[in-house]
Amino acid sequence: MNNIPLVTVAVPVYNAERFLPSGLDSLWNQTYQNFEILLADDGSTDATPSLCDEIAAKDGRVRVLHCQHQGVGAMRNALVENARGDYLYFFDIDDWTERGLLERCVSVMEEGGYDMIFFGFEVENRPSNQREQVRLPHRVVQTNDEFRDFYCNELAGMAYGCGYLHSKFFRISFLRPLFEGGNRFEHIPMHEDEIFLLGLFSYVERTCSLPEVFYHYIIYPKGNASTSFRRDGVDNTVRLYRKRMELYRTWIGDSPEVLKIYREQLLVAASYGLMKPQYYSHSGMNAVQHYRYIAETLALPEVRECAAHCRIPLADSPKSIFAKLMDGAFYADRPLVFYAVRCLRDFYKKHKR
Repeated sequence: MNNIPLVTVAVPVYNAERFLPSGLDSLWNQTYQNFEILLADDGSTDATPSLCDEIAAKDGRVRVLHCQHQGVGAMRNALVENARGDYLYFFDIDDWTERGLLERCVSVMEEGGYDMIFFGFEVENRPSNQREQVRLPHRVVQTNDEFRDFYCNELAGMAYGCGYLHSKFFRISFLRPLFEGGNRFEHIPMHEDEIFLLGLFSYVERTCSLPEVFYHYIIYPKGNASTSFRRDGVDNTVRLYRKRMELYRTWIGDSPEVLKIYREQLLVAASYGLMKPQYYSHSGMNAVQHYRYIAETLALPEVRECAAHCRIPLADSPKSIFAKLMDGAFYADRPLVFYAVRCLRDFYKKHKR
């Protein structure tokens, strides 16, 4: 076993007692067995810390880091710092993987000496009872210039973006020097994964994408970043957009297609936050606060700039594209009194029926 590469499976956990047994099952069942599971507990307030310790006591392949509550970005940093493996794989405890994930990735890594590997995944949306697979072409890249072409032509516009860590497999000797040089996960609640990945791309030389679907990402009715309302959600989306634009200026160069993709991705993310009713179901906002949040989002310079370049009218219509998508229910850049009047009108209509 000493000559077989060790894989560190890095798992951040927070109040995850109901997911730990089932999540770890898909790791125990891997066909490749020379791995360690590194659990970083983010100051959980339920039984997660003691459950992690119990699991580690029963299996020597499990190590536990007990941390103060700092967020997922800080936990991912701690996991990279403490990984002992030759390779690193990030796993979310509320998802599951195919049995052959580690074996396939290690085999490809050993054969090609790659910096990182990309592969496909499936998104299971439980609120809507829908599934969608994201597959990649089989591609071998030998230089950073080749990788830049691959990113621009294939990865930048892929469904759900290119930022999910769970569809990447890393060589520690590639990742750690960049990490120690300052490319770390930001302490933000969402998009920290893609921002981190974007910081790696200009250094990638050898990489490979696999056509297999190995990972199953589950969207729950409540709990994921995609279904839990955050007041700073759009701010973090704009932060990701700025990182993409930084990469565009410093690495990608002149690519109108990628620029269009980045702008459309920002608008899609913003519109999702404005239009999905389930996104607000646990927000605690009333109608007036909801309308104000929409107006603030539409007034952001980055949103307006992207809309202008994509020829999507905002307040100048005066209807916004989001208003149209919501059957004209909302308008941009209106004073608060407008929302109050509209709220009263909607209330009157509702109770008049």
